[in-house]
Amino acid sequence: MKIVFIRHGKPDLPELGKLQANELHQWIKAYNAASLDTDQQPPKQAVELTKQCNVVVCSNLRRSIESAKLLGIRGIYCIDAIFREVELPYCNIRSPKLSATVWFVLFRILWFMGYSNHSDSKSTVKQRAAIAAGMLHNRALANNSVLLVGHSIFNSYIGKQLKMKGLQGSTSIFSKHWQISVYEYPEL
Repeated sequence: MKIVFIRHGKPDLPELGKLQANELHQWIKAYNAASLDTDQQPPKQAVELTKQCNVVVCSNLRRSIESAKLLGIRGIYCIDAIFREVELPYCNIRSPKLSATVWFVLFRILWFMGYSNHSDSKSTVKQRAAIAAGMLHNRALANNSVLLVGHSIFNSYIGKQLKMKGLQGSTSIFSKHWQISVYEYPEL
């Protein structure tokens, strides 16, 4: 039995320039609605591994679904919001203008420290990851293998839950686009 995660490809984001903290939600909306940068194709290893999986699931975000298609997947078994990335918090205060990247890093650090305004709390994310891990585990047991075309941070939370079920695999919080993680039971 094998559960494979492939992080989505690189989104094609328009440059929004510098933003105040209360404008970050515009960047989040653009990121969630963005199609993929088609100049960046999936690596051959990801395409080959995809062919070995019997079932494919995705989040309901465009970058997840389009990545599955770029991997050559013709039929997605399940598209579910439970597999969405951990939303980025933001606040409604006026502030100095900074790049979206700076705000992204700042608010992601704040989220890890417990700030979750306009996003799920860490405890809610852990609960969602436990449910998602159960879904993937059951699907893999029934079909021998499952592929999740998912997202960086949420994939790592699901991975932690799979490890609690006895599977082994790599759990990297910050993964690169198209990065692969494989979870399997250890051989006896």
